[in-house]
Amino acid sequence: MQFDVLGPLQVLDAGRPLTLGRPKQRAVLAILLLDAGTVVPLDRLVEELWGLHAPPQALASVQAYVSHLRRLLEPQRLPGAPATVIVNQAPGYRLVVGPDDVDAARFEALARTGHDLLQQGEAPRAAETLQTALGLWRGPVLADLADAPFVQAERARLEDLRLTALEDRLTADLRTGRHARIVAELEQLTGEHPFRERLQGLRMAALYRCGRQAEALQSYQQFRAQLREELGLDPGQALRDLERDILCQDPRLDGTATATDSGSTPAPAPVPTQVVARTAVEAADVGAPAAPGGPVGREAQLRVVDEALAGTATGRGRIILVAGEPGIGKTRLAEEAARRARASGVAVGWGRSDQDAGAPPFWPWTQVFRALLGDGTPGAAGAGLGSSAVELAPILPKLAGGGPRPPAPVIDPEAARFRVCEAATAVLRGLASGRRLLVVLDDLQWADAASHRLLSHLATTVADAPVVVLVTYRDPDLDAGEPLADTLAELARAVPVDRLELAGLEVADVARVMASHIGTDPDDELARLVGDRTGGNPFFVIEVLRLLAANGWPERTAGEAAALVAQQVPAGVRDVLRRRLGRLPDQTHTVLLVAAVIGQEFDLDAVRAVTGLDDDDALAAVELTVSAGLVVEDPATVGRFRFAHALIREAIYGEISRARRARLHARVGQALVDHRGEDVDSVLQLAQHWWLAAPVVGAERAVPHVIAAAERCLDTLAHEEAERQLRRSLDLLATMPSTPGRAASELHVQMRLGTLLVQLHGSGCEHAWVQFSRARELADDLGDGSAVLAASRSLYEVAFARADHSAAAALAEGMLDIARSSDDPAALVVSHLSLGRTLWSQGRLTAARDHLEQGLQVAGPVDGREFLPPRIVLQLQLAAVLTSLDEPDAGIELLATAVRDSRGGSPFAQALTLTGAALVSAMRRDPPAARRWATETLELVERWNLPWPAGYAAVVLSWARAIEGDPVDAIPALRGHLARTEAGGTQHLVGWGLGLLAEAHLRNDQPVEALHLLDDALARVARTGERSYESELHRLRALSLAALAPPRSEEARSALRQAAAVAREQGSAMLLRRAAETCRTVAPDGHSGSRDHPDPQP
Repeated sequence: MQFDVLGPLQVLDAGRPLTLGRPKQRAVLAILLLDAGTVVPLDRLVEELWGLHAPPQALASVQAYVSHLRRLLEPQRLPGAPATVIVNQAPGYRLVVGPDDVDAARFEALARTGHDLLQQGEAPRAAETLQTALGLWRGPVLADLADAPFVQAERARLEDLRLTALEDRLTADLRTGRHARIVAELEQLTGEHPFRERLQGLRMAALYRCGRQAEALQSYQQFRAQLREELGLDPGQALRDLERDILCQDPRLDGTATATDSGSTPAPAPVPTQVVARTAVEAADVGAPAAPGGPVGREAQLRVVDEALAGTATGRGRIILVAGEPGIGKTRLAEEAARRARASGVAVGWGRSDQDAGAPPFWPWTQVFRALLGDGTPGAAGAGLGSSAVELAPILPKLAGGGPRPPAPVIDPEAARFRVCEAATAVLRGLASGRRLLVVLDDLQWADAASHRLLSHLATTVADAPVVVLVTYRDPDLDAGEPLADTLAELARAVPVDRLELAGLEVADVARVMASHIGTDPDDELARLVGDRTGGNPFFVIEVLRLLAANGWPERTAGEAAALVAQQVPAGVRDVLRRRLGRLPDQTHTVLLVAAVIGQEFDLDAVRAVTGLDDDDALAAVELTVSAGLVVEDPATVGRFRFAHALIREAIYGEISRARRARLHARVGQALVDHRGEDVDSVLQLAQHWWLAAPVVGAERAVPHVIAAAERCLDTLAHEEAERQLRRSLDLLATMPSTPGRAASELHVQMRLGTLLVQLHGSGCEHAWVQFSRARELADDLGDGSAVLAASRSLYEVAFARADHSAAAALAEGMLDIARSSDDPAALVVSHLSLGRTLWSQGRLTAARDHLEQGLQVAGPVDGREFLPPRIVLQLQLAAVLTSLDEPDAGIELLATAVRDSRGGSPFAQALTLTGAALVSAMRRDPPAARRWATETLELVERWNLPWPAGYAAVVLSWARAIEGDPVDAIPALRGHLARTEAGGTQHLVGWGLGLLAEAHLRNDQPVEALHLLDDALARVARTGERSYESELHRLRALSLAALAPPRSEEARSALRQAAAVAREQGSAMLLRRAAETCRTVAPDGHSGSRDHPDPQP
């Protein structure tokens, strides 16, 4: 097992990366790794994970994380065998690893060896050893946990060791005559670390040996001036001696040592972060002319592309990730990959993400499938794809044939999106069965979350299909949780993946780019100056060349051109662009402003409508921008254009004042309405323009478009974007005058947002409570009884899930009052169901039975099209009540009916029904039946990727395993499932689940642990009023007290009396009988004639 911290946390088992789970679980492993071999106290783990705000179940969560990590790291460990990797040792845990098992330890050892070899005069071996050490670095230390406080100190320590090792390697390179190769690297490093004197000295020595004595001395003078100005210091003696030796042209400087070779610290250093995992230098996104073999300076990267494309001939696929700063050549490299693919008979599907938030959901994938399927229309390309093609309707509505689509099975939103991802994967594999494919996703950083999810899903299936997926993205610092960061983390676990991180061009490649523009090789000094000024960024290089051309170059002398670069080229590419844009005619400049507001792509008609220009003038202005290299024409669509590079649009858009932007967005929005009408692809684009125009046109005009965008996102499963649009709608509505129309609109949005939050985060979502409460307030104000009922029902579901049964009861009673006055059968069914559920939870069994039976009398037959038919829920709930009342035959019959009725319905309804059957079986203490129902539930959950029903089905399955003889492995699993269920916001039945966990501990001869759990569960009962299982908790508590050494018999008898009293009060004959049976086992000397004795007679 190999543990890697020099980069994102990674564990390799025989070279295969393990999936380490959620961030907090990864953090636990990282903390143990950073202190490998020493004990990490539990309290410290809790503090590092949650700070001062640890939840009540923090220790249980840590234990669950450790348990899961142990299963990952020791998959062959037998049940009951002691852990050998993460071992228990008071007061916490200790990670046991060997000296070669952690990359940081290997790095330090190699760096120390390299330093020693350097000191012994063995520079070639030292350079090789140090390069091996530096090659272990994949990025910043624990990059995926960068914000965690425990990472900071170790990161700083290792980073300092990395720099020292890098200095040692450069020293070794200098001693072995590689001075010409390291000059550029040293120039970059001294810029990044301006006060490290050793780097400064190495740079001076390397420049001197390259025959650049003046530059070496100038470097020293600049360093001395900076040191004095910023720190008030002079360079050290070694550096002053080196300056003197250069001035004197000391012959020793031509040898194999320099005045700065000695005095280094024996420590290591990873390679600079920006060159970690990079294949070599890179190419321009646009404009950089390609050599016959492809973009300049990208030969190494193109070899990776060629190998991946060649692999498709044998049915092997790959994912290629191309990262880099704007203008560095990502798109240009992708274009060359597409050209080579087509030349070798590989079909290409290209999807470009839009920088604006106006693109439809799944937009890059929509473009890919349109390209591969002939614009998404039925035909030869889509033939034979079957139901998978129909499932792609959220991405390509035309794919099913353009006619009415049959209603899709109703499932929960995450499951629906899973089905879309499965269908897209199946369609892509179907297309690849007859041809090889290259899928290009350009500018992934701007893609919506749904598109990211589809890419992550697809990544797991690429290896055995002739499909290459090439992804480009900008590589800024990413926060965990951002779609791009999460996607990259997922792709890092996919096999196989190639990462190409593009850096600036070397000076020689900059010279090649310049030569392609002027037809002759440029002066070396000018090429170096342009390379230095642009950082080798190909887009920037081209812009500088254009700026020079506007000033008479290349007719000027090399010296004059160099002076122009030094004096007139701004420091940033956007400034260069603004200067070039300033030379355009006013009319053309206006057209560019409007185009920039429209987006990365724009139609001539929209530009003409907004500017008021006639056809000829508008076309002439756009053609001028094409000639200037600012805009390119879409070869597939007449009158459609796009900016040649996102940087161009960003520079133009950035110079427009906010007030003018708002007005232009309003005009663009109106133009789109006039020209495109109800085109579904334009809904989000319209919403974006009207949202940005709201300050000048008013919220009233913007709100309908933003709400329409939210609805479109909900229809296409883009949940994250739907939430954003709904919240934007509320922001706009808040600025509008109070009118019935405004209130009705807000009511609609609040209900939609609350429902979405529940679907995404579980029934107990606190934020949903806020939305539903506001919705009910608005419905009251409007006097809309049906809306009050709908909002009350939604509030009830949140309260019930949070086990706030007093609030749930009040809401259910209010719903029943409204339902009775409305004479609406459906409202009566839901109200009786809600009140019956709550009464059962409170232990009021007879009243619960009454309401549930009334609900069943009114409820119609099961409709399989319903998300969750009320009749099925009534049957499940009544089965639980009848079980408690000790009418098992009637309960079993109801369960069988509910399961049978659910079979033709939605997967979610089926899974929830099976979960209910498992729960009732566990209440009846029938482990085989509980295990059977729970297993079927989890199979369905996995097949449909259903998040909700999995929790308690897994809890019941673990309980059944424990009761049937496997408590050692079942207990950690049961504890983990309970923790995850509670973390999702669901409190309902958590106390009952703790009782199941306590019973498992009793089976494992752990009465103390069981007693703690039962005390916690009973405290929850007192807090929430959820009493349906209270008697069982007292009974289990009696068993735990009796199992102690020595037994606490009197307390056990008291607990049994309490169990009997609660069961009598609730009318639960089953629990009363169970308490009596336990009494005969635990306290046979009790008095059966006593009122408090658990006699089974009520």
